[in-house]
Amino acid sequence: MIEKSLLKRGRILKKYTISRKQTLTLASVVLGTVFTGATIASADEVAPSTSQAAPAATTAAKSPITTATEEINAKANTPVVPADKAKTGDIIAVDVKKTGPSAKTDGADTTTTSTATIKTTSLAEQDTPVGASKPVSSTKTATSTKETADYTETTTETVNKTTVVEVTKEADVVNKKEVQGTSDIVFVIDKSFSMDDHINDTMKNVETFVRNLSAKNIQARLGLVEYESERNTKYHDFNGSKFTTDPDSFISALKTIKTYGADENATVPLHHIATSADYNWGTGANNHRFAFLITDEDIDLTKDTPTKEATLKALQDAGISLTVVGKTYTSIKKDFAPLVNGTNGLYLDIRKDFADLLNVQFANKVVETVQKGRVFKVQTDKYELISKTHRVAKAKPQTPSIQTPATPTPTPQKPAVVTPAKPTVFTPAKNEPVKTAVYIAPAALPQKEASLPNTGSKTSTALTTLGLGLLSMGAAFALSRKTKKD
Repeated sequence: MIEKSLLKRGRILKKYTISRKQTLTLASVVLGTVFTGATIASADEVAPSTSQAAPAATTAAKSPITTATEEINAKANTPVVPADKAKTGDIIAVDVKKTGPSAKTDGADTTTTSTATIKTTSLAEQDTPVGASKPVSSTKTATSTKETADYTETTTETVNKTTVVEVTKEADVVNKKEVQGTSDIVFVIDKSFSMDDHINDTMKNVETFVRNLSAKNIQARLGLVEYESERNTKYHDFNGSKFTTDPDSFISALKTIKTYGADENATVPLHHIATSADYNWGTGANNHRFAFLITDEDIDLTKDTPTKEATLKALQDAGISLTVVGKTYTSIKKDFAPLVNGTNGLYLDIRKDFADLLNVQFANKVVETVQKGRVFKVQTDKYELISKTHRVAKAKPQTPSIQTPATPTPTPQKPAVVTPAKPTVFTPAKNEPVKTAVYIAPAALPQKEASLPNTGSKTSTALTTLGLGLLSMGAAFALSRKTKKD
């Protein structure tokens, strides 16, 4: 009976040992798995990312400042033509003024400014209106961003341009020159009886005029015509020519004129001197042709005399300027007006000393030339170049230093040998039923409450090692119990 009880108790103890062995083994495996997993998770969390997104490649167009700079340089290097050789439209001067660049910094913002003024002068048409145009302004702006590992930089470029066009004119220049041998003058003098009161004064004024020309060293060819009716008109000849450069020869011929007749067919001699081959007018580049007609009456026209229209055309075709010295009656002036005005001539009063007037007007026409002032177009282009830059530094990531803790060497501990309590053997009394022996289980080993390690803790490696140590201790304990049993 006692043997059966001991045998049964031994089987129960064996089952308990196997169960405890399995429990310890499972706990060790679970702890090892948890700590190992925690260590891997920690490594994933701590390891920093080493990959960065590559910046997108972009192809940028020319910035406003680059475009404006190229435009300024092109204008500044425009070829010029000397003013005395320039033609209409040619550029004769380019003036360039630049300032900057100057930079101003305020914290993370930097502003750079520069300016340029280009004045381009060209030769314009003579009839171009003088004055300045209204300013024409334009603004171009563009923003770009630059990304680096250290900072982000945003730049805004602005170009302000203003253009003004002004047309100016030089003052006219009057050049006074003595032109020698380039003036042909033909005096056409009315010799009708009505001129009796004026003929002497006429001869005196003409003589004074001619001698003044000689005194001023003005070399002029002189011709003389005395007219009345067509048949009584005389064209004086000087040694086979209708012109003479000798004042004395001319004055001698002038003094031979005598009044006669009653007609004043003025268009006859005027048309003749303009169309006849006998009058070889000068053809020099500076040649001037004049006809001075002196009369006290208007024009007598017949069916056989040239018309005023035909006479005017003949004078114009020959390039002859007609000046008339006559009475200032309205009817007379009106009669000669088409011929005088049509040839850019003058009308003077016969009752005054006209010698000086002839000299002055003749001198102005002969010795004075007017040089028209040139007309210029000046285009002024003003540029303002502004660049504003805003830079923001990037925060650099802190790379954690990973320290590998020293692996502790576990101290093997001798497993505690649990001695089971000695069972109490009951001896039944006589006539009492046999009592079953009660197995008293050994006291359970004290266990600590398990807790998960902190994820990412530096002691993850130590906890893993400890789990493996517990696993080994459980195996050693199970082997020891088996050995004792055997």
